Amino acid sequence: MVPSLDAQLPDGRWVRVKDDIGFPAGLYRTMTADLTGVLPAGARRIRITTNLKVYWDQVLIDTTPAGAVSIHTTDVPLLDAQLAFRGFPREVSGSPAADLRYVYDETSRFGPWARHRGFYTRYGEVTPLLTAAEDRFVIFGAGEEVSLSFDARSLPPLPDGWTRDYLFYAHGYVKDMDFYAAHAQTVAPLPFAAMSGYPYRKDEAYPDRNRGYLLDWNTREVTAESWPSYRAEYRRR
Repeated sequence: MVPSLDAQLPDGRWVRVKDDIGFPAGLYRTMTADLTGVLPAGARRIRITTNLKVYWDQVLIDTTPAGAVSIHTTDVPLLDAQLAFRGFPREVSGSPAADLRYVYDETSRFGPWARHRGFYTRYGEVTPLLTAAEDRFVIFGAGEEVSLSFDARSLPPLPDGWTRDYLFYAHGYVKDMDFYAAHAQTVAPLPFAAMSGYPYRKDEAYPDRNRGYLLDWNTREVTAESWPSYRAEYRRR
């Protein structure tokens, strides 16, 4: 189950205050959970409950009042997006073994990984598919990447004493090839924002208004889950 959050009341009882706080899916990363207005009065202890194998190395609580720190946000427009085959970067295990790192400049064309059968987005420029969050998205799979370029000319000069952070917003879907996952071997059926869940009901379907997108963009068919070889041979790029 996804990580949930409990809080201990002053009388010692534990109560569930948030059913889903998300999780750092896949790799080492920082995640946030908004607890504004969530914790009961007098709560001093919280706990995370899950049956997933997740490693947490530290938890930080921010009690800074809203508006106490000056923040200025600037949207940086997407300039260009290119879809291409990259290969599989060399994987380096840490301690614990789930602490993985990847060497981006050392890749192998093949390896012991499968891929979904079905129609993927054609290689090349895919900028028009990434300008808004809707049901027209880039479909790409194992060994592929989307390279993004942004126009930084809209960024204002930093005032004295200020620092700049970059936040990348991504809206999309991911499908595993697990034994217990629905439609685990195929790209279809495609997800869409208004679906009730996945797999969706028999009376639901991917929006027909996007038929042109399917025919124009998703023309690259993958017919086999396996690669020509399962041997990983890394080369520096």
